[in-house]
Amino acid sequence: MMLKRLLPPLVVVVLLGALFAFGLLRGAPDRDIESALLGRPAPAFELPLYERYQPDFGTVLTSADLQGKALVVNFWASWCLPCYQEAPVLQAYWQEYQDADVVFVGIQTQDRDRLNEGRAFLSQFGLSFPNGIDNDSSISVDWGLYGVPETFFVDRDGRVIHKHAGPVTAELMDAKLRELLN
Repeated sequence: MMLKRLLPPLVVVVLLGALFAFGLLRGAPDRDIESALLGRPAPAFELPLYERYQPDFGTVLTSADLQGKALVVNFWASWCLPCYQEAPVLQAYWQEYQDADVVFVGIQTQDRDRLNEGRAFLSQFGLSFPNGIDNDSSISVDWGLYGVPETFFVDRDGRVIHKHAGPVTAELMDAKLRELLN
């Protein structure tokens, strides 16, 4: 008798658990959240650069300095494990594409006053594309950042064509750089 009364609620709990497990009740994963910037002009920025980039790019890199160039704008933090995953990918593609009218920009964010940790991150991967720190997260807010890592692809006209949440891969870089440069 007791089993008959418990069976219907138990079936409901099992079904709801299965639906949740298969993602049907959870909604879209965070990385599927679309950016409001898609198709729009990329927000202007002034990025104070780390010393290692200043001989080539000056003390502050601005979006105005990059007009007419395709951009790969990567937001990262020194505490972000997926950022360590993607750093070698970004460096390899920068080395391959730096003469192809595309500029990679690294922005350390959500990492207030962690300059030493940022320097160690940059050195560990030998990142040679310009990187700076968004100490007050104002650039991140303007770009609608949800978390790190996030990477934005901006065409030569200054419009955001794609936002990727999570670490970039070689496949993604191949596809988006081809799209940016064609």
